Amino acid sequence: MKIYILEDDTDQSELYTLWLDNYDCKVFDKARDLIKEIPFNVPDVLLIDWNLPKVGGLDVLHWLKGSRYDNIPVIFLTSRNTEDDIVTALTDGADDYMVKPVSEGILKARISAVTRRLVDNENKDLQSDPYTFNKKANVVSYEGVNVSLTNKEFELALYFFYNEGALISRDQLLESIWVKSSDINTRTVDTHISRLRKKLLLNGTYGWKLVSIYHQGYKLINQNQT
Repeated sequence: MKIYILEDDTDQSELYTLWLDNYDCKVFDKARDLIKEIPFNVPDVLLIDWNLPKVGGLDVLHWLKGSRYDNIPVIFLTSRNTEDDIVTALTDGADDYMVKPVSEGILKARISAVTRRLVDNENKDLQSDPYTFNKKANVVSYEGVNVSLTNKEFELALYFFYNEGALISRDQLLESIWVKSSDINTRTVDTHISRLRKKLLLNGTYGWKLVSIYHQGYKLINQNQT
């Protein structure tokens, strides 16, 4: 599981990464760097401090909730301990709020709790009219007809629909869907994209178009919103 930590206090961030050494952790001391990274490598959980220079933790939360990454669980780790602060963060979309100093055991338990909720949500069907993705059965349908997809094609389709409108490189797809092994190349991605486009009619027939961006990657466009 990938965890991003937004914390400008080096002692604090080193302590968190030590506690969470069984996770894939990456530390950011500037909010803008974190915001730039997320579209290319989406984390499973965000741990963010509120008090940061220029762009604060609450600003990051607002950006997330207004973006396609609004399903990333966010836990605040901050010294701000007033009721108003806690209510504001939770009301604005934070999944949890911890006042410093935090303990190792409680932090791990809170991370486990938010990821359990995320898994529960991920098991729910995804509806992107006219497509319905049944994630328990790995089946996608439109107009009441089930479409036969391989497991990789299903994962690829879900990835594009969750990242609708985003430019996604072939390397990103290899890392996310195939975990980029040495015997896999970009032709594999292109072949799967071609099959997916044909099977789901992602050519604009139903308002969705999976387009190639020369030398950059692919983008799924919802033409009903353009």
